[in-house]
Amino acid sequence: MSTQEGLGEEALRSLALPSAYPDDPSATSGIEALQTHISHVFLTRERVYKIRKPVDLGFLCFATRSHRNADCLNEVRLNRRIAPDVYLGVAAIRRDSAGKWRIGTFRENLEYDLNGEALEHCVVMRRLPANGNAKSLLETGTLQPEHLRGLAKTIARFHAAHGLGRPAPWTVEMWVERTLAPVRDTFELARGATPDAIDQALLGRCEASMMALFSNRRDRFEARRDEGRAVDGHGDLHLDHIWYEHGPGDPIAIDCIEFNDTLRQIDVAAELAFTAMDLGYRARVDLAETLLNAYALETDDYTLYDVIDFHIAHRALVRGSVAGVASGEEELGIEQRRSAALSAAAHLRFAAEGLSSDRRGSIIVVCGIVGTGKSTLANAAAEHLPGVVVASDRVRKRLAGLDPGTRATAAAGDGIYDDASTRRVYRALLERARPIVESGRCAILDATYSRREQREAVMRWANERGLDAFLLEARCEASETRRRLFEREQDPERISDAGVDFHAESTRRFEPTDEWPAERRALIRTDLPNWQATLRNLLERIYGS
Repeated sequence: MSTQEGLGEEALRSLALPSAYPDDPSATSGIEALQTHISHVFLTRERVYKIRKPVDLGFLCFATRSHRNADCLNEVRLNRRIAPDVYLGVAAIRRDSAGKWRIGTFRENLEYDLNGEALEHCVVMRRLPANGNAKSLLETGTLQPEHLRGLAKTIARFHAAHGLGRPAPWTVEMWVERTLAPVRDTFELARGATPDAIDQALLGRCEASMMALFSNRRDRFEARRDEGRAVDGHGDLHLDHIWYEHGPGDPIAIDCIEFNDTLRQIDVAAELAFTAMDLGYRARVDLAETLLNAYALETDDYTLYDVIDFHIAHRALVRGSVAGVASGEEELGIEQRRSAALSAAAHLRFAAEGLSSDRRGSIIVVCGIVGTGKSTLANAAAEHLPGVVVASDRVRKRLAGLDPGTRATAAAGDGIYDDASTRRVYRALLERARPIVESGRCAILDATYSRREQREAVMRWANERGLDAFLLEARCEASETRRRLFEREQDPERISDAGVDFHAESTRRFEPTDEWPAERRALIRTDLPNWQATLRNLLERIYGS
């Protein structure tokens, strides 16, 4: 076995036998052998063994054993950041005294032979339960909004721990190149695909649209760098890499890109675009928007809507380009090539539709006294439309430098709740709504909006931009409101600081909403059992099904 050649056919045949895994009792149940374009993969009942192929593809190089072994260590290190108990370590591959190939015990570092040369190694993983990834859940109809909200929280924490600084550590020119170079490479790859798979005229229109979008919003892409929105992320956050082993609130992600830092150190919007594209392509735009909305709420990152559609289109084009090239590879079977061609064409159409979208943005104000269910109402509206919630409770804490879950000690009218702070919060709500509506989405502003002047400011803002605007007032019986406020006070994860003691004052302060045109406002009684159906019917009448 030379350093360049990697494992030969004899070794690979041997590793398909249970006897090659003396430290893995589950191997006696049989071995499943798979291949990717860069790895040989052997699966036992409880573990996964990944062996690099000796390939050099330009964007990755496994040509030598040192390259391959270094990548094994890198894969374990980087993936443990978000799937800590899945990546068990690395194991050496060696011949035993009888000349048979064996996988050794997994460990944290490399083993060496008698000459001091590192042996060929593989990555050892714990095998995850079958059908537990997001793609499988989607296919069985069991992937729900709470799965995407759980993912948003997990990814937000992951990104917070692995940010690349504010600003990100590249010049403006370097950031532009990091954004555009992968896009240019994708179009170059697509131009080499078979004509049956990739409509070259449509591809050309996509390229022109993407370059125009970037040119028109170049300052916004740059602002993302300046805001510190670049992370050392996962880099390949597809549905089949996201797993829900312990329920919707605690997902993990496996198989991050470890072989190329550039492909992993990206804008968080480019990271989220993998999952959003996968969902949208599979006709679940609603779940894609749930993910983006939940992430924006968790991170206060609403400028992601300035760039997200660019990145979603790019991810679709990457998938389509790779499939387009595969459709022309003679070594693949005819059915596999036909399937690849269909996938390439469909992904190209999906990208084109997203880039040519003529969606018109809109805005909804959700108002009411404390405890009437504004946030519940806002979230229900967002899920139905779909729309993007901007919540004043979270924005207020962010502006004050507090974590949203931190309880503020100021009384009503004081500290972060004084008039000056409240005016600042309402301006900030509209600042965050701007990228949402400009992307063609509906911004849903969740705040008390107790004063006419506050609500009139939103109407003026919407009119100046030619946006449709609607007002929803949440209301319920005072006894029910006080009960909710009492329960909320007991919840350690609450965001709002308003308690029972503020109910009377909030009621006194709230001014009637009759300054808003009657045809552009509605009252929703959230204490009625059918309020969600009422909301759904209302939104369908206003926005269509």
